[in-house]
Amino acid sequence: MMKKVSVFLFLLVLVGLWGCYDEVSFDNKPSIVFVSLTKEIRLDQFSGSKKDSVILTIKFQDGDGDLGLNETEKTKAEATNDFNYIIRLFRKKNGVFKEFIPDIPYSGYFPRLKEDASKRPIEGTLAYTMQFPHPFTPVKDSLKFEVTIKDRAGNVSNAIESSTIVLNEF
Repeated sequence: MMKKVSVFLFLLVLVGLWGCYDEVSFDNKPSIVFVSLTKEIRLDQFSGSKKDSVILTIKFQDGDGDLGLNETEKTKAEATNDFNYIIRLFRKKNGVFKEFIPDIPYSGYFPRLKEDASKRPIEGTLAYTMQFPHPFTPVKDSLKFEVTIKDRAGNVSNAIESSTIVLNEF
């Protein structure tokens, strides 16, 4: 009899806890928030010269969890430069930030953030790294970035702006 009461109480508590759980719901269009912009000075392994390794971190939410690309999807996207991490660079000149379009884009790709095909919401943090070799970066170059991400359905997130970072200081 005591065993039946214990099982009943356990099930009652479990159902009670389940009822307290609210399933998270986000828009199917990704949403991002700027978190941080940091840099590390490193030595290039091939040339031996210094470079700034810049890490831009964002938080994301997506209602159906279709963020990121697998290798097959990435190969297809690379053929047309269909980036899922889109970056615009802004360089400070005479106290004013103006868009700078580099010869090689800093936009890129991030991998699938969940492997299953379920249409469940996801949220998390995404850190994206860019390299700025000192020989090709103006001394004390002030940059900021505008970032959007795109899901596999083609929905583009809101745009966020980073803080300013100074490159090639030393």
